[in-house]
Amino acid sequence: MRTTAVSAFLLASLVIGCGGKVVFVEDDGEGGSPPGAGGNGGAPITLVTSSGSTSTATSTSTGVMATGGGGPGLVEEVVSEDITSGLVSIDAPAGTLGITALATSDDTSAEMRFNQLIAPSGAVVLNGFVPSNTFEWLWYGALGHGTPQVDHPETFPFATGTWSFSFESSSPSRVGLWRRSTADGAFHGGVLDVNVFSPDGLLAESETLDSLAAAFSDWGGVELGNVTFYSVSDDYFIVDDDNLFALLEESKAATTRPALNVMATASIEGSLEGAAGYSVGIPGVGMWHGTHASAVIWMVLGKDYDPTILRHEAGHFAGLFHTTEFAVGFGDALDDTPSCPDVNALLDSCPDYDFTMFPTGGSGLGFFSGKEAKVIQGSSLYRGVYEAGGQPMPPYGPPLDGFGASDPQQSQGRRASDEAMAIARAGATSVGARDPSAEPWAAGLPGGAALSLTGIGCPMGAGSDYFAELASTGVADPIGQSAMLRVLEDASAPNFVRRRAALMLGRLLEDERNDAIFGRLEALARDVAAPGLVRSAALRSLARVSLADAELVASDLGDDSDLHVARAAAALR
Repeated sequence: MRTTAVSAFLLASLVIGCGGKVVFVEDDGEGGSPPGAGGNGGAPITLVTSSGSTSTATSTSTGVMATGGGGPGLVEEVVSEDITSGLVSIDAPAGTLGITALATSDDTSAEMRFNQLIAPSGAVVLNGFVPSNTFEWLWYGALGHGTPQVDHPETFPFATGTWSFSFESSSPSRVGLWRRSTADGAFHGGVLDVNVFSPDGLLAESETLDSLAAAFSDWGGVELGNVTFYSVSDDYFIVDDDNLFALLEESKAATTRPALNVMATASIEGSLEGAAGYSVGIPGVGMWHGTHASAVIWMVLGKDYDPTILRHEAGHFAGLFHTTEFAVGFGDALDDTPSCPDVNALLDSCPDYDFTMFPTGGSGLGFFSGKEAKVIQGSSLYRGVYEAGGQPMPPYGPPLDGFGASDPQQSQGRRASDEAMAIARAGATSVGARDPSAEPWAAGLPGGAALSLTGIGCPMGAGSDYFAELASTGVADPIGQSAMLRVLEDASAPNFVRRRAALMLGRLLEDERNDAIFGRLEALARDVAAPGLVRSAALRSLARVSLADAELVASDLGDDSDLHVARAAAALR
C-alpha cells in the first residue's frame, strides 16, 4: 500500500524533466497538413549489456507473435529478460513504420529509464529527454519509448537498419521491442480497440460509444475498433494519489491487445487536480495490461468535451507531445506542427489551437499534422492493415510469459454490440470549434479564462500547473476573483467549470483571505441542492484557507448522500 507522499512523488514525474541534448533536429522536407492522414525478416538481433549491468540478460529474436491472433505487421522481435542495464537492439527492414520499446518488472516500484535512442547510422537521436519540452522517459514498474517521436534525419522517413534503446532499471526487468511494419512501407489503415473501465452508474454505454466514435474518427488515419466495458469498484469514482496505481492495475482484466485502456472517473483530485485527463506515459504500454503505465485517465465531463479529452490523451499514449507548452519556448520536436509564442497570452489565437495536441485540447477540430499522424501510425497501439486491400490484424491473446496476462475467471468485460458500434460510427463527427467565452456564464471573465476553465488541463507539459495557468489569464486580481465567484454560483455553467472556479478561489484566498467570498464558499458547501462535484470543491477550498472552519463544516455534513461530498468531508474528520 503506497503512502500519499510516495504516490505524489511518482505523479510529479509526469511533468518534471531534466537536462540533456539532441544530436540532430533537422527538417526532412516532408511537411503535412491537418487533419491527419489518413516483410518481417532481418539480421540477427543481439543484446549488449553494459559494463555496469548487475544481472545476466538473455535475448531472443524469434518473432514472438503470441497465441490468440496477431499478424506480421506488429511483432515482438526482441525479448530481454532480467535486465538491469544495457543496450537492446532490433533490426528495421524495409517496410518498417516504427519501433516501440516496452519494459516492465515484477517490482512495481522499480525505477526505469530509457537513456538513449540510437539510429542505424549510430547517431544518438535522443539522450534520455526531449530538449524542446524537457520530457524524459522515466517511470516506475513499467515504461514505454518509441520512434518516431521527434524530428531527425533517420525518423522521417524511417531509416532501415539496427535501432537501439539504452535501458536501466533498479530491479530486474523485461524489455520487449515491437516492430510495426507493412508489406510496402505505406500506411494502409488500422483500428484502435478501446477497453473502458468505470464504476457502475458513471457512464451510459450509448453516450460513451458516441464519444469514442467522435474521438477516434480518423485518429491519424486509424479508426475505432472494438469497445469493451469493464466494471470497477466505486472506490475509483474519485481518483487521487492514493488509488491511481491500484486503478491502473485494474486494466489486467483486459484479454486482448494491442488496446487503449481508458479508466473513467467522476473526479481527478490530489496532485493532478485541475486535469480532466492524463496519460501515464508518452508512449504508454498498450501491449501489456495491468502495469502502472497501461492506461489513460478520463474525467467524464460530458459529450461536448469528452471526445477532445479522449483523442488528446490517446495521442500522448501513442507517443505525441503537446504542439506547444504553456511554458514559453517549449513544445514538441516536430517541424510540421505550428507553435505558439505564448499560449497563456494568445490561447485561441495560437496557430496550433485547432490541433488535437494543443495543451488545452484546442478548439475541438482535432487536427494532426502529417508527422503527428506518422507517430501514431508507427506506434504499437492499434491493429494495423499489413497490405493494401487487407483487413486489420486480429488481436493478440494474453502474453505467453504472464506479463500483463489476465485471469479469464476474473474478466467481466462486456463487448459493445456490432449494432451499437455501427450506430455510433454512423453518427461520428468531430466536436467542432466552440467558443465558451460566448456562454452567459462566462460574461465578465478576463480574456482566456473561459477557454482555460473548459480546457483539458493536461499535466503532460514542462512546468505544467493548471491553476497557475488559469491565474495567468487574469483571475487573480479582485475583479477576476469576483468573476470566478459568479461562475461558481452560476447554475448554467458546467459542473466541472464551477468546480474549477471553486478550487481556484481557494488558492487565491490562501494568500489574502476575503471573508465575504469565504462565507459564500461555505454556504455552497452546505447547500444540499447544489451538485456534489461543486460542493466538494468548495469544501476543499475552505480547507485551504481555514482547516478549522472546514472541519466544522465537514462535521455538520455528516454522511452526505453525495459521494463527492461524503469523501471530501470524511477526509477532514
